[in-house]
Amino acid sequence: MNKLNTYPYLTNSRRLRYTKGSCKAIKETTIVLYRNAKESNIANLLFELKDGYMLRHPHGKLLYLSYQMFQPFDTLTNVVSTRLGGVSQPPYHALNLGLSVGDDQTNVIQNRTLFCDEVGIDLRTVTVGHLIQGTHIEVVSPTQRGRGAIDRESGLPGTDGLITNTPGISLLLLIADCAAISFFDPKRRVIGLGHGGWRGTVGGIAQKMVKEMNKAFDCHPVDIFVGVSPSIGPCCYEVREDVIHAFHEAFPDQASNFFIQQADGSVHLDMWTALKWQLLASGIQEDHIEFAGICTACHTDLFYSHRAEKGKTGRFGGLIMLHS
Repeated sequence: MNKLNTYPYLTNSRRLRYTKGSCKAIKETTIVLYRNAKESNIANLLFELKDGYMLRHPHGKLLYLSYQMFQPFDTLTNVVSTRLGGVSQPPYHALNLGLSVGDDQTNVIQNRTLFCDEVGIDLRTVTVGHLIQGTHIEVVSPTQRGRGAIDRESGLPGTDGLITNTPGISLLLLIADCAAISFFDPKRRVIGLGHGGWRGTVGGIAQKMVKEMNKAFDCHPVDIFVGVSPSIGPCCYEVREDVIHAFHEAFPDQASNFFIQQADGSVHLDMWTALKWQLLASGIQEDHIEFAGICTACHTDLFYSHRAEKGKTGRFGGLIMLHS
């Protein structure tokens, strides 16, 4: 039976936009570069393959990325780590920032210190939420500064979104296929990070972040800038019927735009399109949105991917901080 008929709310119009082989050429080239180049140069060589990627900041073997859109704002630090330049051993090699994946805690704290030092952030300012694939958003106060920085137990429980207007508080979300969504309102001087997994996206995490910024700090959507980190792309994100059904129930008029039928009958989720639609529907201006457009499952030499590495892997992070 043709699986397309199983999902009546999908259309044929997006069948060829992304397919399972769409990243093959870049991925094969990456492997060649990885074998023939020093680790500190791999990412620079890779990103030269395609225009529009995030800005690269190599520091020896360590590499982190930043959004082009946020460069004019000197009161903001907003970066995304990679897996390069840390001390963790396989399968967490090398810059694993996650304390909950089975890696040695001493190595993770050393990795966090290395990363923060290169970015110019004091690790003691970092505040981390315990992600549960939900939509709870915490407005982080000065008394919560540093929670979860050097131990998992003190992190903010059940939190998939962080917002603050306090300078000197660094917000950190840890991911390995999901998106870390950065928010910045330069007029109200408010920052935020949202966790964009498929469940959070179904729950409207992007829209709820915008609403919470408005509720807590009177931010207007037209003033907010948004950056979406590397995450699993529509080329690789095969999903089952339960995921398709969840999106259809949540967004009945838009669900067909979030999925791509493959030639073999499988269906892929385009979470990037789903998140962009939510942001635009929230009133965010299109030219205030920047997507990394980098698939983590295609680039496990640079990022951690829970799916591509079958669950045994580390976490990279999105970090944002407002300066005085």
